[in-house]
Amino acid sequence: MIAAATLTRRNVFNQSWPIMLANGAAPIVGLVDTLMVGRFVGTQALAGIGLGAVIYGIAYWGFGFLRMSTAGLAAQSDGAGAEAEVQAHILRAIPIGLVIGLLIFALQIPLLTGAFKIFTASAEIEGSARDYIMARLWGLPATLGTIALMGWFVGISRAGLALWLQIVLNIVNIILSPIFVIVLGGGLVGVGLASAAAEWAGFAAGLFLMIREVRRRGGWRPGAFTKKVLLARDALSKLGVANGNIFIRTMALTVGFNFFGNAAATEGETFLAGYHVLMQMITMAALVLDGFAHTAEAVTGAAYGAKDKPRFKRAVRLTSEFSVGFALLIGVLIYFGGPYLIQLLTTDPAVRESAMTYLPYCALAPIMGFAAYQMDGIFIGTTRTAAMRNAGIVAVILYIAAHYVVYPIFGAAGIWFAFLFYYVMRAVTLGFAYPAITRHMEATA
Repeated sequence: MIAAATLTRRNVFNQSWPIMLANGAAPIVGLVDTLMVGRFVGTQALAGIGLGAVIYGIAYWGFGFLRMSTAGLAAQSDGAGAEAEVQAHILRAIPIGLVIGLLIFALQIPLLTGAFKIFTASAEIEGSARDYIMARLWGLPATLGTIALMGWFVGISRAGLALWLQIVLNIVNIILSPIFVIVLGGGLVGVGLASAAAEWAGFAAGLFLMIREVRRRGGWRPGAFTKKVLLARDALSKLGVANGNIFIRTMALTVGFNFFGNAAATEGETFLAGYHVLMQMITMAALVLDGFAHTAEAVTGAAYGAKDKPRFKRAVRLTSEFSVGFALLIGVLIYFGGPYLIQLLTTDPAVRESAMTYLPYCALAPIMGFAAYQMDGIFIGTTRTAAMRNAGIVAVILYIAAHYVVYPIFGAAGIWFAFLFYYVMRAVTLGFAYPAITRHMEATA
């Protein structure tokens, strides 16, 4: 736990940079899979893995509440000095992740049948995607258990452990993928199995790091493993409500980003390709800014758990200062460095021209969006998940409505106008609920 007296800018940055690297390492599994398939399997398989990654990603991101709720609850218990509850939160979250993963694995046939009715493709591409997903699903229980561990590490202000977990996972994947694909000729199944094995290796590393961290903090507390603690009705109810609210909020967010992608697709292949190039920059910006949002989860959650309003305000201010500064820096880097990245990512002149046309909107995304990331971090840390749920639903409705207002007026540029408006609305809708957090701290102090 970061004490009030040591909550400095250096503390905030020292906790944030490992999260940035861990976030940046997370997509490497998908990149390695794509590299192996693109170089050693074939074009059809590459299309299949692209579709498979989208469908598999629904499970990965849809159950991201395991990370968020665990981070917020652990941070609050850490701030309150309730070490037994700090331990109980992860002991509850890991089994939930494993059970969800096993259920999805057991029900994969009907689930995939339903998914391919939504995400339609040719029979060949669908077959390739199915092979890849079914292989990767062997690792889904470990993936969801790992998500819970990463949330716990962030919540107790030990983000460096999340980075080490990701390092182990990616090293194993980088080693196994060429063996399974090139040496053993496993194709898409080999790629998926290599990733699944890497997920289990990462999960095992996470368990090792968790146990070592518990020992560092004084060992397991009496009763941490007892039925009374692990199955405490109030704790399980709070966890269930938090997870349900965050799941709904995540689905609303998914609707928003899918709507943006579908809107881009209506403008034709060139615009869609340019949009995809620009989204790579936005994704990297989000990974950096999420570092400060995750730190906000830990330090605001700890202050909230300790009912320390001055410390809470300081935590909000320090993490937000970094977020503002890096948002401006990233926006400038995208605007001036974007042309070089566009040249690197595509050789098609028409796609380059389209991406360059809308590059200024891309550069504005981190500047317009940093507040949304920060507010998410604060509300996760304080587990104000009902407010997150409501704000997420309202924001996506306002975004879609705005799209249909500005698109007829501005055309393709209106797609980007509405998307930037969505970022602002995500922060504004949460802003209305923010005063309730400090009021609650005053009432319970």
